[in-house]
Amino acid sequence: MLQTARGGTIGEANGRAAIYLGAVSSGLIALGFVADDDRFALFAAAVLLAMVILGWFTFVRLVQTGVGSMRYLVRIQRIRRWYGRFAPPDSAWFADLAGATSTTDEAASALRTTGMRPSVWQMLYTAASMVGALNSLILGICVSLVLRGADTVALPGAVVAGVVVALAAFMGHVWYERREFGRGVV
Repeated sequence: MLQTARGGTIGEANGRAAIYLGAVSSGLIALGFVADDDRFALFAAAVLLAMVILGWFTFVRLVQTGVGSMRYLVRIQRIRRWYGRFAPPDSAWFADLAGATSTTDEAASALRTTGMRPSVWQMLYTAASMVGALNSLILGICVSLVLRGADTVALPGAVVAGVVVALAAFMGHVWYERREFGRGVV
C-alpha cells in the first residue's frame, strides 16, 4: 500500500511537470508568432506572467509530492528494517539494511536504497528543482523585458538585472524546497 501511494506521488509529479513544460513550450511558440507585432510587449507580459504563476503553483505542488514520496519511502524502509530483524545475518534479501539502525538518518538511508547518494546537490535533480530553475529563468527574462520596455536601462544592464533576479529566484526556490523537505520527512 505504501509503495502504491508513493507511486501515486511520482505519477502526479510527472503529470504536473509535463503540463508545466507543455504550457511553457506553447507560450514560447505563441510569443514567436507575435514577435514582430506592435503589441508584443503587452502579449509577452501576459504570457510570461501566466507562466511564472503556473510555475510557482507547479513548483510548490512538486515539493509537496516529493516530501510525500520521501515519507512513504521512509515508512517502507521502517517495515523492511522490522522484517530484516528476522532474516538470517547473511541474508541477501535485506543486504542494503546492513549496519542501518533506527538512530541513523532515516531519509538518507531510505534514499540510498534507491541508488541515490544523499547530498546537498541531490535536491537539484528533482522535478521541483527543474521547474524552479525554469521558472526563475522566465522571471529573469520578464525583468529584463520590463526594464528594456520601459527604456530605463540599456540592454547590458537589463540583462544583468535579469540574471541577478533569476539567480535570486532560483536560490529562493532551492531554499524553499530544502526547508520543506527538512520539515516534512519524518
